[in-house]
Amino acid sequence: MTTLQAWLIVGVPALVVVAALFTGRSAVRAMFGYLALAATLVFFVVVPGDPISAAVIGLAAVFLVATGRGTGVDDDFPEHHENRKRMTTDPSHALPEELPAQRG
Repeated sequence: MTTLQAWLIVGVPALVVVAALFTGRSAVRAMFGYLALAATLVFFVVVPGDPISAAVIGLAAVFLVATGRGTGVDDDFPEHHENRKRMTTDPSHALPEELPAQRG
Protein backbone atom coordinates (compact mmCIF):
# COMPACT_ATOMS: atom_id res chain seq x y z
CA MET A 1 0.00 0.00 0.00
CA THR A 2 1.44 3.36 -0.97
CA THR A 3 1.33 6.44 1.20
CA LEU A 4 -1.34 8.03 -1.00
CA GLN A 5 -3.53 4.95 -0.77
CA ALA A 6 -3.10 4.84 2.99
CA TRP A 7 -4.18 8.46 3.32
CA LEU A 8 -7.15 8.07 0.95
CA ILE A 9 -8.42 4.80 2.43
CA VAL A 10 -7.69 5.32 6.12
CA GLY A 11 -6.14 8.71 6.89
CA VAL A 12 -8.70 11.16 5.52
CA PRO A 13 -11.79 9.26 6.76
CA ALA A 14 -10.17 8.80 10.18
CA LEU A 15 -9.41 12.51 10.48
CA VAL A 16 -12.99 13.38 9.50
CA VAL A 17 -14.32 11.04 12.20
CA VAL A 18 -11.87 12.44 14.76
CA ALA A 19 -12.89 16.02 13.89
CA ALA A 20 -16.54 15.07 14.37
CA LEU A 21 -15.77 13.45 17.73
CA PHE A 22 -13.98 16.56 18.99
CA THR A 23 -16.84 18.88 17.99
CA GLY A 24 -18.32 20.29 21.17
CA ARG A 25 -16.80 19.73 24.57
CA SER A 26 -17.97 16.27 25.54
CA ALA A 27 -15.37 14.32 27.51
CA VAL A 28 -16.81 10.97 26.37
CA ARG A 29 -16.62 11.88 22.68
CA ALA A 30 -13.11 13.23 23.24
CA MET A 31 -11.97 9.90 24.68
CA PHE A 32 -13.32 8.11 21.60
CA GLY A 33 -11.55 10.72 19.49
CA TYR A 34 -8.25 10.00 21.23
CA LEU A 35 -8.78 6.27 20.69
CA ALA A 36 -9.43 6.87 16.98
CA LEU A 37 -6.31 9.03 16.76
CA ALA A 38 -4.25 6.35 18.49
CA ALA A 39 -5.55 3.66 16.12
CA THR A 40 -4.77 5.86 13.12
CA LEU A 41 -1.29 6.56 14.49
CA VAL A 42 -0.63 2.83 14.92
CA PHE A 43 -1.86 2.23 11.37
CA PHE A 44 0.54 4.78 9.91
CA VAL A 45 3.45 3.47 12.00
CA VAL A 46 2.80 -0.11 10.85
CA VAL A 47 2.23 0.67 7.16
CA PRO A 48 5.60 0.79 5.42
CA GLY A 49 6.28 4.05 3.71
CA ASP A 50 6.46 7.59 4.87
CA PRO A 51 6.98 8.03 8.64
CA ILE A 52 5.96 11.67 8.26
CA SER A 53 2.33 10.51 8.08
CA ALA A 54 2.54 9.12 11.60
CA ALA A 55 4.11 12.37 12.73
CA VAL A 56 1.20 14.37 11.26
CA ILE A 57 -1.33 12.26 13.18
CA GLY A 58 0.80 12.56 16.33
CA LEU A 59 0.95 16.33 15.87
CA ALA A 60 -2.86 16.47 15.72
CA ALA A 61 -3.03 14.52 18.98
CA VAL A 62 -0.51 16.85 20.64
CA PHE A 63 -2.51 19.89 19.50
CA LEU A 64 -5.75 18.46 20.93
CA VAL A 65 -4.13 17.61 24.25
CA ALA A 66 -2.52 21.05 24.42
CA THR A 67 -5.88 22.76 23.91
CA GLY A 68 -7.35 20.73 26.78
CA ARG A 69 -9.89 18.67 24.85
CA GLY A 70 -11.37 15.90 26.96
CA THR A 71 -9.83 17.18 30.20
CA GLY A 72 -11.17 19.12 33.19
CA VAL A 73 -10.83 22.35 31.19
CA ASP A 74 -13.93 21.35 29.23
CA ASP A 75 -16.04 21.39 32.40
CA ASP A 76 -15.79 25.18 32.50
CA PHE A 77 -17.54 25.51 29.13
CA PRO A 78 -21.23 24.60 29.11
CA GLU A 79 -22.72 22.86 26.10
CA HIS A 80 -24.99 24.91 23.90
CA HIS A 81 -28.16 23.27 25.22
CA GLU A 82 -27.15 23.96 28.82
CA ASN A 83 -27.11 27.75 28.60
CA ARG A 84 -29.55 28.73 25.88
CA LYS A 85 -32.50 30.87 26.81
CA ARG A 86 -34.75 30.15 23.86
CA MET A 87 -37.08 27.35 22.80
CA THR A 88 -38.27 26.43 26.24
CA THR A 89 -41.69 26.22 27.83
CA ASP A 90 -40.47 27.66 31.10
CA PRO A 91 -41.20 31.43 31.05
CA SER A 92 -38.38 32.14 33.50
CA HIS A 93 -35.91 31.10 30.78
CA ALA A 94 -37.41 33.29 28.05
CA LEU A 95 -35.80 36.47 26.78
CA PRO A 96 -37.70 39.66 27.71
CA GLU A 97 -38.86 40.29 24.13
CA GLU A 98 -40.31 36.78 23.95
CA LEU A 99 -42.63 37.23 26.93
CA PRO A 100 -46.26 38.05 26.21
CA ALA A 101 -47.03 41.73 26.40
CA GLN A 102 -48.59 42.77 29.70
CA ARG A 103 -51.82 44.67 29.43
CA GLY A 104 -52.92 47.11 31.90
